Amino acid sequence: MRWYGVASILSTLFWPACAIFADDAFHIDFHHALLGSPQPHTTFFHKPHSNTNASLLYTVSDKAVLGAVNPKDGSALWRQPLAGQPVDNASSAYLIAGERDGQLVSGYDRTVACWDALDGRLIWDYTLPQGTEIGGLQAIPLQGSATDGVMQDFVVLAVPTDSQTHISISRIAGDGSGQKWQHVDSSTAHGSSASIATASKHIYYVTTSHGLLTSNKAKVVTFDSARGHEISQTSVAVDSEPLAAGGRHAAVACSNFPFLISAERPFKSVKFSLLNNPKVSSLHLDEKGEDIEAVTVHAVCDQAAATHFLLHIKGKTRQWAEVFHVNTKSGDATKAYSLPATEEQSVFTASSYEGTAFFIRSTESEVILYSSESHGQLGRWKKTNFKTSPGSFYSHATAEVVSRGKASYAVRVAEFSTSGDWSLVRNGELQWSRPEMLAYANLAAWDENGAPDALAEELDLESSVNPWTAYIHRLKRHLHDLASLPEYLRSLPDTVLKSTPDADMITRQNLVGTKVVIVATTRKEVIALDATTPGVLRWQSDLSSYVREDAEMKSVTVSGGRVSVYLSNGSLIVLDANNGSLIENKPGTIPISHLIHIPGSPAPAVIKVGSDGVPLLAEDFPPETALEGNVVVTISPEGKAIGWTVGRNVEKTWTLKPQDGMKIVRAVARAEHDPVASIGRVLGDRSVLYKYISPNIALLLATSQSGALTVYLIDAITGATLHTATHSGVLKSDIPAVISENWYAYTFTTRDPLTSGLSTQLVVSELYESSMPNDRGLLSARTNYSVFSVDGAAATPYVISQSYTVAEPISHLAVSQTAQGITSRQLLATLPNSNAIVGIPREILDPRRPVERDPNATEREEGLTRYMPNLEFDPKYYLTHSREVLGVKEVLSSPSLLESTSLVFAFGHDVFGTTITPSMAFDVLGKGFNRVQLVLTVVALFAGVWALRPLVRKKTVEGRWK
Repeated sequence: MRWYGVASILSTLFWPACAIFADDAFHIDFHHALLGSPQPHTTFFHKPHSNTNASLLYTVSDKAVLGAVNPKDGSALWRQPLAGQPVDNASSAYLIAGERDGQLVSGYDRTVACWDALDGRLIWDYTLPQGTEIGGLQAIPLQGSATDGVMQDFVVLAVPTDSQTHISISRIAGDGSGQKWQHVDSSTAHGSSASIATASKHIYYVTTSHGLLTSNKAKVVTFDSARGHEISQTSVAVDSEPLAAGGRHAAVACSNFPFLISAERPFKSVKFSLLNNPKVSSLHLDEKGEDIEAVTVHAVCDQAAATHFLLHIKGKTRQWAEVFHVNTKSGDATKAYSLPATEEQSVFTASSYEGTAFFIRSTESEVILYSSESHGQLGRWKKTNFKTSPGSFYSHATAEVVSRGKASYAVRVAEFSTSGDWSLVRNGELQWSRPEMLAYANLAAWDENGAPDALAEELDLESSVNPWTAYIHRLKRHLHDLASLPEYLRSLPDTVLKSTPDADMITRQNLVGTKVVIVATTRKEVIALDATTPGVLRWQSDLSSYVREDAEMKSVTVSGGRVSVYLSNGSLIVLDANNGSLIENKPGTIPISHLIHIPGSPAPAVIKVGSDGVPLLAEDFPPETALEGNVVVTISPEGKAIGWTVGRNVEKTWTLKPQDGMKIVRAVARAEHDPVASIGRVLGDRSVLYKYISPNIALLLATSQSGALTVYLIDAITGATLHTATHSGVLKSDIPAVISENWYAYTFTTRDPLTSGLSTQLVVSELYESSMPNDRGLLSARTNYSVFSVDGAAATPYVISQSYTVAEPISHLAVSQTAQGITSRQLLATLPNSNAIVGIPREILDPRRPVERDPNATEREEGLTRYMPNLEFDPKYYLTHSREVLGVKEVLSSPSLLESTSLVFAFGHDVFGTTITPSMAFDVLGKGFNRVQLVLTVVALFAGVWALRPLVRKKTVEGRWK
């Protein structure tokens, strides 16, 4: 039986290994890795390596984020913010694919950068001189094979940003060695439109001046691409409306024969001329019996393809296209064929495959493939699985065509819609869709009610009718539930013995609760996201028709199933929280800088704060009645803090002016939901330090031009200063701060005056009623008191503070929230340099940690450790794990149905959501719970009891006979 002992030992080693819980990363969280709206001139399919047939989808968005997207599933393979962080309105970004293997070159601001197309690694970069920015970027075509070792160079157009510099053209070496030659144009006036185009041996420089006498001429200068010598200079007649991408006159700047194309409204004809031929042709357009509103040009960017182009013509009710062929010798363009007019919205794009040019038309219902040679359809596919937002249409697209034989083709079309969805269609079938509209989120609020509960609605209905009707309704409901009993019994074994993703998600929703986040964007949209499922979009509402151009969204609140959106001009838009439909639109008369919600009857009252820092009741709407005794603290333009009491009227109560040369820049108060589970802290010797807890404390941050920072802890009722702290050498930036329960924290970055080194400090302070345990301070004998009394004013808190040095700056601070406040809190810090969010346990930031000594026995019993000035972030603190969450502006936290669990939602550029358990999941079973083992144990116990029953009965009978 020796083998039996060995097997027993091995089994004992196996069970502890099975008891290790797997990490919940990528199971309880979600992440939308966004790029922003892709720009049409910087979006294309490209093979990252010559040895592969698979292409990736590349783009530079209007937020200056360069990224590669997998066309199979829409996942972002890599991303590079060209400005360090996502920015707004970066329309002047450029991206080209080099002929050299795996090479992408981007241009933004003053930097030209070369990237590895496969993994996004930076290869080299080049920076333009001060006073200029990139106005154009093109690749110089290789004369031989791309694999013969010759590096491909690039041409950069630098346009001035001040009056001291001039337009210049530079050739940049493809190996990163820098500039080869430069041509400075000092004759062109500032403000003139300039563009560049490249051919096999020449570089074309096109300028058009803005003015009454010069607006109908374009100057075309031809340079030798090898040395930059000027070859010729011509003047070409153009019209006032450029039709090329980016509002330029030069189209297809990357082809062998770039050309100028322009028109005059109402687009009766188009002027065309090749850049290497001054001959101007007038191309007449077919009006189809209606006025033409817009014309755009499409052509392939392929040196080997024929010079054909398509004009997309948009009429008032219909859209059509005309295809033209160019005779490169004579410079003439002739109409080859027309594509039919349709009432559906259409987008056109051009693509090439092995030197053959194709045109793709995508409408609301189908995708059609045409050859540039003739009007015959090479392929036509009906669109399936499409769900578009009402009123949205596709604004632009890019496509890839692959031949499957002599007469068969596969087409992939990446379309971007006005609703913000970026989707890919393969042969008419929707493959994926990316919600890029979320990259513009700037406001968010929790919808605590979430989706309506069907059972709760049924119970409410039964409680609102007479008993007999309620009984009949309940009987019908039970009979309806009974019909699903057989299906429930059949699925019961699978539910007990097996675990599926859907079942896990439903179980998690039942435990955590259904949470919905309402997000407002700078695109003037409101979006509802389910925070308990993987970030699923519930609805999207476009408010651009209700929001004026000069107005912006200032506040979003959710209450009673209604989403209230307040605008800067004072208007109010109310939506249905369940489906996003418009309920009402109320114009306002009181402009606001920001909004404050205070307790009121029957609902919270709205206080509008103007740019002068004066709060006003929202009298332009039917206001809720504010409860008496509310206190509001505002900041005036002069940098003073002002306290106000708000009820039926608004009255100023106090003013706090900081020291000379300083201005108060921010006020921080406790969160609306901030429960306190214990009024004291039990020490290791069983004594108690009583917390200083007040709902009226606030934190004021004052800064100066010299780099000083003063932090005021005040009583918002009286304006009395309870505590101050001053720091010097602080860099000019936002100072994140947060206050909760009886503690507060803030962070800033300082510069050492001697070494010029930068360091980021995280300061944490705790407030207690007294420095002595078991002492309530001056008010220990009072059952109630007033802060205006002598004793109340003298009862200041005892403050303990500690400062920690962290490795990188922190851009935002928040605190985790739970329903009862029993669970330990975490400080949620956003790290912009690491693109991460960390949850720092409060125990690590305890200011009572002993300094320069080890903790004694009582301190160790409290869990205190020795104070270390450098705070290292443990990998377990990273809520984002290995994900890179770009551009986080704010982090929100909300309690769940479980006291152990808090929901976290971060937004800005990316959107990230997760659940955290700061004190571990003490009220829910973990993944290590073995259902099968539990069932087998119960069955084994039942079988054992059944087997031992005769023996016990026999023993009992025998015992009675003795």
